Amino acid sequence: MGELANWVERRRGVRVPVRAGVVLHADDGASHATLENLSQSGASFSVAREPRTVDVELELRLADATGWIRARTVRAEPVLERWRIAVAFDRVEPAMRESIEAAIAVAVFAAQRRPILVIDDHVDRRASLIKRLARRGMTPLAPKTPLDAIGLLTRAHLHVSVCLLAPGFGVNAGELASALSDSFPWITTADISDDLDATVTRALDAWETTPVARLGTAIG
Repeated sequence: MGELANWVERRRGVRVPVRAGVVLHADDGASHATLENLSQSGASFSVAREPRTVDVELELRLADATGWIRARTVRAEPVLERWRIAVAFDRVEPAMRESIEAAIAVAVFAAQRRPILVIDDHVDRRASLIKRLARRGMTPLAPKTPLDAIGLLTRAHLHVSVCLLAPGFGVNAGELASALSDSFPWITTADISDDLDATVTRALDAWETTPVARLGTAIG
């Protein structure tokens, strides 16, 4: 029974990578922040300046809901030219708590599915690569147009963090990687080559570096 209780508590406390809008409200004003991870009991985010008060309020904008959370700062540390703030939740409205739990469940599901984007104009190679990735437990997604690719990458619930690239959509792989880096900085890219075994290995290695992959380890 004790082991079960510990596992449930670990699941409740684990912080998952969630892309969402956050506005931090403190006595010295409001600041837009970048959410880094979220749990049922707290969150961490990056913000331009350190709040001057311990007690803060967060306006959290998840994919399916927006709500207010009263929290307290438990850690603040400078990172480059910004501040990484960790907070513990003091008061969360029931509807907001349900949305947080849903976001966590989606991230856990993504950790199990291991989605990966595949962009390659070479039809036969792409088909063979997709089969190999699926056999290794990945969920390959192969968009047919640039608009399809953007749609997949902007769907927060998919948690796509890795993209395999060869020339695609009439654009060379280097230009594609640069465009992805500019628009989707959380994406890790890896090259597709005719050596498909090596390509699959690169895909798996890239996946293991992602926050969603580390989530799978944390809840295992």
